[in-house]
Amino acid sequence: MNPTLKKWINWLAPLVVLIVLLVAFRDELPFLGEAFFTLLEAHPVPLVFAVISAVLALVAMSEVMRLLINSDDDLQVSLKETTDITLASNAWSTSLPGGAAFSGWLTFRVQRSWGASVALCGWFFVVSSVISTMWLVLIGIGAVLFLGADLSLTSLIVTLVLTVLVIWAVYWATTHPAILKRWAARLPQKIRGKSMQIIDQLATVHMTPQAFFGASVASLLNRLLDALTLFFTVWAVLGSPPGISASHNHTTIMGIALAYVMAKLAGIAQVTPGGVGTVEALTAGALVASGMTLVDATAATVIYRIISFGLITIIGWIIFLVKYSGKGYMLGRGRAAHTEEEEEG
Repeated sequence: MNPTLKKWINWLAPLVVLIVLLVAFRDELPFLGEAFFTLLEAHPVPLVFAVISAVLALVAMSEVMRLLINSDDDLQVSLKETTDITLASNAWSTSLPGGAAFSGWLTFRVQRSWGASVALCGWFFVVSSVISTMWLVLIGIGAVLFLGADLSLTSLIVTLVLTVLVIWAVYWATTHPAILKRWAARLPQKIRGKSMQIIDQLATVHMTPQAFFGASVASLLNRLLDALTLFFTVWAVLGSPPGISASHNHTTIMGIALAYVMAKLAGIAQVTPGGVGTVEALTAGALVASGMTLVDATAATVIYRIISFGLITIIGWIIFLVKYSGKGYMLGRGRAAHTEEEEEG
């Protein structure tokens, strides 16, 4: 079987099975119909806030890229540029089998077209990923400590320690190129030259503690604004905002945090396109566990996914088609290729 066809089948099969099961058991799942009518009756003001927070979450992620890429003294990339590529790459990531790889490739090619070195692009991918993971882990630890969530506290703490160590190691590497060069000098001749070149590129990264702190805060805001989107969708369904203590058919702020962590963990697995099915099931389940009825939890989850997944993905594809499509970024041509040729020359 063609490998590409096999990948598409593996990607879409779970989604097809999910649809078949929903159709087959539609008479046994009356809460879905009730949730649909509840969705239609959602309060509009919190929905507007949910859309705003979802968009701002992506802008915060774009600010992380801007700060990290501008660590090179020769680059001054605008927030608009990083927002465009963040939205476009997010669309690739959530829509296709192997989307994360396509997303990373597109981001890499666009960053190279800005003049970023290979080492700087690698610096961005590593640091942005571990900072984002660190905040998700901390939110998860908070859910365990304050809500008694059924998550492994030991695993969360180990992950947190590892992410902090990775951040420290990458930051140390940018400030100690001489030591790295001494180590690289012992490498075989075949890879020594390329290693020295990457070290020289990495040495051009000059990120101040203030800029690193700013990137960390922006990454935290990305997580908090995304969670706030879920908060607003729950508010839209229930008619009043979740508080500190639970009441009848109401969740709490920590319940929202738990549901958000479950949604993100399910989304990482990407069993189906955009995690469709798995994300909704785990998110709604967490909301029910924290006090909401199944009908309201399902409605809130569907609205959250329509905004944070559907709407943001559509915006991303529009930006990709308008700004990046047909310009050779996905094929390694265009301005990005010229940048590499100049460096190799």
